[in-house]
Amino acid sequence: MRLSSIVALLGFSCSAFAQDSTYPVFETDKIPVAQFKARREAIKAQLGQNGIAFFFTNPERNRNNDVDFRFRADSNFLYLTGFEEPDSAVILAPDGILVDGKKVTELLFVNENDPMSVTWLGYRMGSKEAKPLLGMEAVLPNRKFEETLRVFEGETKYHFWSASRSPNPSGTVSTMLETLNKWQSKHSEWLAPDGKLASMIAKLRVKKSPEEIELLKHAAKASAMGHREVMRSVRPGMREYEIQAVAEYVFARNGCESVGYPSIVGSGPNSCILHYEEDRRLIQNGDMICMDAAGEYHGYSADVTRSFPANGKFSPAQRTIYELVLAAQDAGIAECKAGNRFGAAGTAAEKVITAGLLKLGIIKTPSEFRTYLPHGVSHYIGLDVHDAHGDSTLHPGYALTVEPGIYIRSGSHCDPKWWNIGVRIEDDILVTEKGPVNLSAGAPRKVEEIEALMRQSGIGKHPAGQ
Repeated sequence: MRLSSIVALLGFSCSAFAQDSTYPVFETDKIPVAQFKARREAIKAQLGQNGIAFFFTNPERNRNNDVDFRFRADSNFLYLTGFEEPDSAVILAPDGILVDGKKVTELLFVNENDPMSVTWLGYRMGSKEAKPLLGMEAVLPNRKFEETLRVFEGETKYHFWSASRSPNPSGTVSTMLETLNKWQSKHSEWLAPDGKLASMIAKLRVKKSPEEIELLKHAAKASAMGHREVMRSVRPGMREYEIQAVAEYVFARNGCESVGYPSIVGSGPNSCILHYEEDRRLIQNGDMICMDAAGEYHGYSADVTRSFPANGKFSPAQRTIYELVLAAQDAGIAECKAGNRFGAAGTAAEKVITAGLLKLGIIKTPSEFRTYLPHGVSHYIGLDVHDAHGDSTLHPGYALTVEPGIYIRSGSHCDPKWWNIGVRIEDDILVTEKGPVNLSAGAPRKVEEIEALMRQSGIGKHPAGQ
């Protein structure tokens, strides 16, 4: 239930509650405040004379009636502030703006905390505690956003960079954006001639700091553990959602606050659907399962896929396709070296896939390989599972996936023995000075390792006969 509804329903005043002024800090392995400050300084250095940039977080999004989805901050906003609460915006102004008589170069707007919000909605930093906790120069309640824009009136001609905003804003975020748009329409001569704010921040985000790498390692390790437990647990007769639950339990058990994206558990024909999310089918003996699922830890998402036979033993056809995809992935991972272009891994993997499909007679000409590998092989990972693409040349500190696949749907123009075999193998690769490092290597990739693990009994495995 929303706070406004609660107040109207119960009819009591916020003053009836005592306020706890201490904001709790539950974990100490998050990005240091000084790093967020350095990121903001890097953006401010690029804004130019009288440049001003606005960043807005995501709105709270309605799920149904008076139930909202769990809030997750906009990634650009989170990258610059570390602030994880809704209804927020930040202004960066390197030449300074006046706030309460003091010139500041950064200003954050937040929800205020009060006894009612603490009682019903949980902890909020509020403007008083957000300033020291986040290292911001100034913090104001978001209700003062419109009032603050008045400081831009005067002789100085500002350059407003196009605001960084989430899709389909609503609520307080939408109100702040509408206010900003009105002010900018009154002063169109203040708009920056070429607002490439998204490109600016993408170039920063693509290289991960040592602290970010540790968070990605944690997310990848937890995700690999989830895949291992699924391999121990799965058997024909289970529903896809049962092994989804096993994986997501292990992610959460290892500290992940959320999944990085909706879990994909495709069995049999569903293994050939790239973004299958229903996860409701009854798993059959002889099915191939393609499971793409990973956890998000402190905002950083892994992205891991494993493919395995439901009964724990690859059929000859399944093994052939699987080992072709594995060879392609190995070739792709080997290309994740500093100095190589971003697409080098995809080119190497596609070459192996094409040659293999031709040899098996599944395709007749090289151009047909896209029938069975319809997606790209790599993307960057980080605060978004498909993270900011700020550079097309790999450098140490970049993290990307290598995820070739082959998907042969029923009715494909090839021998029916290949039908309903969908295989994707995806790992999270860190580029280092010494070569590629597989962050998700804890989940087995080789056929013999997978079959050996599947002979074990996991937490989700039903007793025989049930």
